[in-house]
Amino acid sequence: MRSLLLAVLLALPGAASAQPLLHQPTDSAAPVPLPAAIQAQLDDPFFRIVLERQPDALSLDAVIATLTEGGRSEFSAFVVGEQIGRSEIPVAQTDPNCGGPTPMRRLVLSFNGAHGPTNLVLDGNVFISVFMTPDGPVGELEVMGWDDTHGTYNYYKTGAGTWRVRNRSSDLNTEPQSVLSDGCLACHVNGGPIMKEFTFPWNHWHSDLRFAARYLQPSGSDRWPIANSPLMTQLSDAFVLEEVIESSLKRFNQRTIDDQIAGAGPVTVTGLKGLLDSLFQPTELNLGSSREMSGLDEGGMTMRNTQPMPIPDSFFVNVKQMRLIDLPVFLGQPRVSRVFTPGALAPSLAEYERVLAEFDIDTACMPGRDTLFTWFGPEPSEFDRSMVEQLQARGIIDEQLIAAALAVDVETPLFSDQRASLLAHVPDQVTAPDRASVAGAVRQAIVANIEAISEPLRSAAEEELLELLADGDAVAALNAKVVALRDRVHSGLDLANPAQREQMLKDLYGRLIDNRADFISAPISARQAEFEGLFPLPN
Repeated sequence: MRSLLLAVLLALPGAASAQPLLHQPTDSAAPVPLPAAIQAQLDDPFFRIVLERQPDALSLDAVIATLTEGGRSEFSAFVVGEQIGRSEIPVAQTDPNCGGPTPMRRLVLSFNGAHGPTNLVLDGNVFISVFMTPDGPVGELEVMGWDDTHGTYNYYKTGAGTWRVRNRSSDLNTEPQSVLSDGCLACHVNGGPIMKEFTFPWNHWHSDLRFAARYLQPSGSDRWPIANSPLMTQLSDAFVLEEVIESSLKRFNQRTIDDQIAGAGPVTVTGLKGLLDSLFQPTELNLGSSREMSGLDEGGMTMRNTQPMPIPDSFFVNVKQMRLIDLPVFLGQPRVSRVFTPGALAPSLAEYERVLAEFDIDTACMPGRDTLFTWFGPEPSEFDRSMVEQLQARGIIDEQLIAAALAVDVETPLFSDQRASLLAHVPDQVTAPDRASVAGAVRQAIVANIEAISEPLRSAAEEELLELLADGDAVAALNAKVVALRDRVHSGLDLANPAQREQMLKDLYGRLIDNRADFISAPISARQAEFEGLFPLPN
């Protein structure tokens, strides 16, 4: 029925100028007419409102007008760009040797309310992304829409006077690697929305709470021409987008989990290896930093810091997932906590400068001698935190398994081969008498799989996980490990031992450099390193 409706709409005079909808799953694929089988699987609000009703709405203004038709919906605008506080174009975005030239900023729109004529809900269901110059948006529009009917995010892009259907998040389960590595899902590796710099201080996003792009505001200094446009009247703070992304990922993960649960008693849960992937290894990465700016931008944006600059706890351990089980060491701490480098134990600017000099950091593709916020690098993702949270909320796993998994190689929160190897012992599925028994059945199956290996052949990680699950109090064991690490860091940064402290800071910064290099090369994050100046690395 909807295919017939679309054909009728395209025949109407108002839509006659639009090209037929095309399918182009990858950047290198030749566009082809949208197959009926794929069209039948598209039921998100963007497809229903724009592509079915107004397919000739190809400009950003036209799309906004269509989605907000009827006056019951509105949009928020968010802007991201490396060194967001600078009104001038960063060198890394203009020098071909640094990955440029590229447009200077990316504009992201989210919508809320309902579309007047259709009553379709837009809240967190439609996101638009487009590059932006000082004069306004340029280039192709990219759109993702949440399809609640099929439990997928659908991806669209403009090009050559028509809309192209790109990917669906469900393609992750059906399409070959050639499709996944050359389309929207190369960046959206789990199929859902991403916000790389997810937590405070939202390193590259406009934020009045931390570092604002005043040139995008009508009353700001060094105003860009676009500052006086209707788009910028809806300029919003990064913390608002953080909340939208957080709720969107929660819904996406809830749906993914629920689709794998069948029955009420007995209950069968399938696809467990895919669901528990987020507990044993990162499936996405975010970027985080200290809350402090060094003042080494050399562009007059900030003053030289005179206070200690704590290293974020997410650099040391997977604090995001540890908070899910109320690990005592982090109770009462703010979201960007400072357990490992509190107060004067944090590096001073002078110490930080000496570390930068020691590593001979390459600054050719970035303004200044350092990232704006110190200790900037990859951290465990919101997607993985949300997935583990929802697995726990739905009774698939419990705090004992979460704690046991995190305790293995606890000091390597990102790329731990030891912890990742344990995913092999997660069963493909379990059947339990009822929902309350599922988490215990999962733990028992993991224990049985490890015990089936001859003891001399077990790895150290397998033995450790087995011991943690058998002990009965993995949370206490994990907390003891984190406290021991904290105490060791505190001891290494003892102000009374300057030589030892300097070596500890070098060791920690060396790990940060390794994490940055891994982010640039890892399949789950390589496409997010969009230009050479994202991370300063040694020459």
